[in-house]
Amino acid sequence: MSEGLFSSVDLAPQGRPGFRLVRLEVLNWGTFDKRVWQLEPDGETLLLTGDIGSGKSTLVDAVSTLMLPSHRIDYNKAAGAARKERTLRSYVEGHHRTERNESTGSVRPVGLRDRRSYSVILGVFVNEGYDDEVTLAQVFQQLDATGQPWRRFVTADRAMSIESHFTDFGSDLGDLLKRLRRDGATVEKDFPPYGRAMRRLLGIRSEQAMELFHQTVSMKAVGDLNEFVRTHMLEPADASERIEGIIRHFEDLTRSYDAVQRARAQLEALEPLVASISRYESAVERLDRLHEERVAIRPYFAELRIELRQAEIERVRAEVTTIAAQLEQVRTELQALGAERDQLLAARAEAGGSRIGELERAARDAGAQAEERRTRRERFEDAVARAGLDPVGDAAGFADLAVQVGRAQAEIETQIAELKERYDALVLGHGEEKAQLREVQEELDSLATRRSNLPTEQLQVRSALCAELGVSEEELPFAGELLDVSEEHAQWRGAAERVLRGFAVSLLVPQRYYADVAEWVNARRLTARRSDGREMGVRLTYERVPERHLPLQRPHSDGLLLADTVEIADTPLRGYLSKELFARADHLCATTVEEFRHAERAVTREGQVRSRNHHVKDDRRSAADPRGWVLGWRNDQKIAALQDRRGDLTRSVERLAAQLESVSREQNEVGERRTALSRVADYPSWRDLDWEDARSRADAADAERRRLLEGSSELAEIDRRVAEVDTRVNELGQTKDTLGEAKGSGESRIAQESSQIDRDRRSLDELTADIRAAAADIYPRLRTRQGRAGSTTADQAELHERRLSDEIDKETGQTQRELNGYTTSLQQGMAEIRRRWPEQTTEMDASVDARGEYIRFHAQVAQDDLPRFIAEFEEQLKKNAIRELAGFHNWLQRQADDIQQKIEKINEALGAIDFNPGRFVRLDRENTVNQDVREFRADLRAVTDDTLGGDDRYSEQRYQEVRAILERLRGREGHSDTDKTWRARVTDVRNWYTFSASERDRETDEEWEHYRDSDGKSGGQKEKLAYTILAASLAYQFGLEWGAEKARDFRFAVIDEAFGRGSDASTRYALELFAKLGIQLLIVTPLQKVHVIAPYVRSIGYVDNVEGRYSRLVMMSTEEYHRQRGSA
Repeated sequence: MSEGLFSSVDLAPQGRPGFRLVRLEVLNWGTFDKRVWQLEPDGETLLLTGDIGSGKSTLVDAVSTLMLPSHRIDYNKAAGAARKERTLRSYVEGHHRTERNESTGSVRPVGLRDRRSYSVILGVFVNEGYDDEVTLAQVFQQLDATGQPWRRFVTADRAMSIESHFTDFGSDLGDLLKRLRRDGATVEKDFPPYGRAMRRLLGIRSEQAMELFHQTVSMKAVGDLNEFVRTHMLEPADASERIEGIIRHFEDLTRSYDAVQRARAQLEALEPLVASISRYESAVERLDRLHEERVAIRPYFAELRIELRQAEIERVRAEVTTIAAQLEQVRTELQALGAERDQLLAARAEAGGSRIGELERAARDAGAQAEERRTRRERFEDAVARAGLDPVGDAAGFADLAVQVGRAQAEIETQIAELKERYDALVLGHGEEKAQLREVQEELDSLATRRSNLPTEQLQVRSALCAELGVSEEELPFAGELLDVSEEHAQWRGAAERVLRGFAVSLLVPQRYYADVAEWVNARRLTARRSDGREMGVRLTYERVPERHLPLQRPHSDGLLLADTVEIADTPLRGYLSKELFARADHLCATTVEEFRHAERAVTREGQVRSRNHHVKDDRRSAADPRGWVLGWRNDQKIAALQDRRGDLTRSVERLAAQLESVSREQNEVGERRTALSRVADYPSWRDLDWEDARSRADAADAERRRLLEGSSELAEIDRRVAEVDTRVNELGQTKDTLGEAKGSGESRIAQESSQIDRDRRSLDELTADIRAAAADIYPRLRTRQGRAGSTTADQAELHERRLSDEIDKETGQTQRELNGYTTSLQQGMAEIRRRWPEQTTEMDASVDARGEYIRFHAQVAQDDLPRFIAEFEEQLKKNAIRELAGFHNWLQRQADDIQQKIEKINEALGAIDFNPGRFVRLDRENTVNQDVREFRADLRAVTDDTLGGDDRYSEQRYQEVRAILERLRGREGHSDTDKTWRARVTDVRNWYTFSASERDRETDEEWEHYRDSDGKSGGQKEKLAYTILAASLAYQFGLEWGAEKARDFRFAVIDEAFGRGSDASTRYALELFAKLGIQLLIVTPLQKVHVIAPYVRSIGYVDNVEGRYSRLVMMSTEEYHRQRGSA
């Protein structure tokens, strides 16, 4: 073969090089019936002509059947027949007309042959230069009434004929095949091995060459130049194996990436769990410390009180000793004063002072009585004033007082009863409002952590259930979490809440969990913890969800059903919920009472529900109040309503507290008045209050005594001295009393403190030595809690002990509640981790006791798994995926370079052909504007940039870029067909370019005209361009060796109908072009075109059809044909 497809010299070959058709034979093929018919071009271009419908295309289809697989053949394509109009069966049975069954009206074809006959087509090709002969043959028999015929494929490296080799074998085709094999022929059951043998024997380079052979049969114009060049002039390069190899390695990379993502997801799930474990353990440590402090409080304060009381006893004992000495001195002095007074009284009696003594006693007794009555009178007047009575100043007023007191006491008792009733009512209301406020706040706290509207107690029960069963809460949802009223139908929200409330608070239990849930529920009392810490019983409803269920169609209704207003979350339970929804909420949404009355099942916006004869309207809570909603995965309205309610309750609690305080003050005031009235009633007579009378008698006695004294100086002196002694005795008596009381008090204090010390010592004795030793280590923490002041007295120590006990108890309760919350959270987190990664957590429990295992799991993932997986991922990404993609990119680029070289070789062929005088056609290549191809090439370049250099940029972003390409190459789930089309488009390098034809001046190389496709051109231009491109394509695909006397290439083509439709000038151009290129043609055309084609052929095959049933074939030379036409 020369360096170019054509040389610059004359291309007309010497002799008849290459394989050429010398004979085509058919037996029982189509309407060629009963005998062997032969078409004998003898290696030369042959014209096959005849009237329309005579059987020309039947012979062309015999050639196509010999050369091409059945799935590539469109029988009678050039004549425009429908795809199923002619089939292999129609040719084997000899269908020539159709008939109609009058009884059934069906139409069936009528054949010339039955199942006892067989058919043969045979072609002999000869290469004169090398004396090679090749026979291709196929044998058929229609064995069944339907389906395609039985078929065998025959090849031989010598000339054969039907008459000599395919007849006289008996009635069994098996015997024929055995004889053919004995004669050296190869018999195949399928086309692929036959096709390979055919291409090998005839020197045909590729299947694409045979595709071009097939296209020439019906080619009329280059309708799409791009498609023609890509399909017929450029070989496809199969990238499948390379892509599959990359994908296999990508799957390894994906596993590495998935391992990284799994480790990251594990770390993301474990980190908050480990943080919660840390908080849990801190709370446990705090709780332990609080328990230690609570135990240490008792011995700590007992020892502290003993110490303080011992110090107090020492101090008091010293005081008592001092007081005793002082008391002894006072007694001694009083004794001396008593003796002196006795002497003075004796002296006065001797001086006549007896009457004075009597008067002194009378004045003293009356004065004491006056002081006693004055004190009593002051207390009486205070009681009268506090009782709200008028002041009393004499015996008459005191007599009227009894009536006033009785009346006032009756009024007071009535008032007290009324105030108590008001107080009790306010206490009850205040308590209820505070309880509601706590519940509202608790629900708000719960709603802030979730999206559903369900009651908190239901969620607590589910949380405990899931934690103990090791199931995630998402797998056991409440129906209300998966149902919500659409915004479009928000006005029906209240109605939906009333109809579906019972179902909404039902737990949905899939069949696989049903047994465990039923056992768990049955084995315990279902409880939830209230905001005040108390437990309460809970009612739980759950529905068993079968694995399979029959879908329930929407009930027929022209109106809006309540079920239509409800959205269903996209979960595996969607089908079940849809069925339940239309079973439970198939109520007509009635906008009027009239509609409501006429429907069997209906509901109004106001919340009245009808189920046939049963009607309900429950207005205990407003249908529009979001606080009672349980449906939905949006709780913002419920939160807003509860926040408003919280504000109302807060204000109500504050108002009731103020009213309570006011009533309490009134009760105190009335109680004080009642007490005062009781005190007034304790004074029985006015005489006990009349201090003025006693004072008058004392003053009279004292006046008389002074008159007697004034009459005697000696008595006056004695009286003065007695008065001094009495004054001193009084003073010492008071001092004695004070000291005596102080001494008694001190001794009592000592006894009391000693008793308390004994009590504390007994308390300490009850503790073991170990407990006291352990408690002693905690004392510094208790001293820190006491603060800087500490306790200076035992009483203060008592108060501090109570305060610290209360403080520690409160902290203990808070910490315990905190621990309870952490426990639930940890169990849920652990259960979720076990659900997501069961293989790695098989031996791990969802309990706080297993928290160490989860900490170790976290450490393993963070310190070992994740770094190792990342390293493996980056290694896989760098060494496998990106490098292989780079290799694939380079391979595609080489294919692109090959296309350029092929286009250059084709252009050499085109350059040797005069498309018009002095002008030739050249193919031009441009990058395609197809967006898929452009994006693929850009993505491939971007992902493989710097892959062979020292840049170490292999990150997750690069992986995602690689993944985006390879997932489309592999075919994404749900997009397999479109991705398959995309892959075929972007990895076929032929699609990277668009092709156009440029007609250029041979001398100046200036462009004369540009052809992007044949649209817009005249018929003659289309035909010339088609023939020119076809000739160059044949030359390239069949690898023609030009200028050689002999060659091992294939030089035969069939053109059916094309010349019959074109202009005379274009037909002559094509015939001269193919003759110049040395290609044998089988030209099929109707009679009206024979005069143009006949000068270019040496023989003519004439076909006619007798009565539309039997076709006949006559071979004649062109001279014979012209003579017959002339005589005609």
